[in-house]
Order: sequence, then structure tokens, then C-alpha cells
Amino acid sequence: MRRFATLALSLGLLLGLTGAHHLFAQGDPKKDEAPKSEPSKPEASKEKEETPKPDASAATEPAPPIPPEVEAKLEAARRAVAEAIVAATDAGLVKTSINPPPILDILITGRANDEATLKARTGVSPEVFGAWFSDQGTTKEINPQKDVRIVRPDAGLKDLYSKRAEILNRHIEAVRKAQASTKKDEAPKQETVKPAEEPKPEPAKDEKKDTKKEEDPKKDEPKPETKSEEAKKDTTEGNPAKDDAKKDDNKSDASKDDAPK
Repeated sequence: MRRFATLALSLGLLLGLTGAHHLFAQGDPKKDEAPKSEPSKPEASKEKEETPKPDASAATEPAPPIPPEVEAKLEAARRAVAEAIVAATDAGLVKTSINPPPILDILITGRANDEATLKARTGVSPEVFGAWFSDQGTTKEINPQKDVRIVRPDAGLKDLYSKRAEILNRHIEAVRKAQASTKKDEAPKQETVKPAEEPKPEPAKDEKKDTKKEEDPKKDEPKPETKSEEAKKDTTEGNPAKDDAKKDDNKSDASKDDAPK
């Protein structure tokens, strides 16, 4: 009995040790097996290297200055837009929720009704949407993040931009045609150059004399006598006896003076 008990005890200890060793062997990583490495992606790295980096110098370059003639046109357009807004507001066509009113809506449709569309939650134009998110809304009850949305393309946005393109393109073409016609009118004036006048040959000396005579034919003609001269002649011709008497008197006086005293 003791032998059977010792044999059973030794057998149980042996089986317990072998089972524990087997369990520890399963939990340990295999030394022979190398850790699996992720497959390299050479193509992705090449694409990253080939992608050009954005040029920072191009973004930092200063914008060209606006020419004075362009600035004058812009200022005149701004003035005209302001006058259109005032006129539409005075006519009761502007019911807006932003300040200043939306320019694009007034220029394209002639009115601004975003106050009603905002309350109805049907959407507003992009200009009104940007104004609300730039703290230019006038209604305190409205929360832009929750209440302000752009109108859907099928609900009016596409029609607005179609009208915008139609109106602006029509006016742009008219301006281009007017500029082209003015350039055509100015082109011949600039191109026409007067031909150089050829120097006239100087006439010879004899020819100069003849030309002077021809130019002044009145010099050779006798001058007409005036009335006073004609009257003097008549008086002298009408009184010849008086002149002769005066001459005889002078002679007698001279003989008297020559006579011996």
C-alpha cells in the first residue's frame, strides 16, 4: 500500500510539472520566429517627395497698386451703388436684417427681403449669410450658427446668380463696345502726320525786281490829286494878272533902289 501511494504521488507530481512547463512554453514568444515588420511603401514615400511645396514668396508678394483712373471709376461706382440703395430704401423695397443692406440683392433683383426669409427659415443670399457671420446682423434674437443658412440652389440661389451673370455680362459688353469705338475714332487722328513742306527756291535778283513791280503796281501810277490841291490850281490859274502885276511892282521897286541918290 505504501508503494502504491508513493508511486501515485510521484506520478501526480510529474504530471503537474510537465503540464505547467507546457503552459509556460505556450505563453512565451518563440525565440526563433522574428517579429513581423510592416511592409514598406516606397510608392507613397516617392509621392510625398514629389509633391511640390507651396511657394511662400508668391503669397507674400505685394499686390500691384491700383491706377488712378481705375480708382476714380471704382469710387464713381460706389457712389452710384449708394444712391441705388438709398432710392430703393426710400421706395420701401429694402427689408433687410443686416447693415448696410445687401448690395448684390438690390442690384440684381431691385429689392432686399432677407428679413422675411430669415424669419421663415427658407435661407438667405451668400452676402447676407457672410454679413451675419461677420457680426453685421441687426436682429438680436437670431443666432447665426443655428438660424442663418444659405438658400438652396433649387430654391432661388441658382436663379439669383443666373440673373447676375446676365445683367453684368450685358453691361460689360456695352462698355467694351464703347471703348472700342472711341479707340477707332482716336486712331486716325494720331496716325495722320502732315507731310514736310519742301523749301521754295529763291528767285533770282532780276526776278525779285520784277515780282516787286508786279506786287506794287500802284507805286508807278500817279497819285490822284486831292481837292485842296485842285482848288489851289484853279485859284492860281484864275488870277494870272495879279501875279504879273506883283512881278512888275517888284521890278519897279528894284529900279528905284538901284537909282543914284
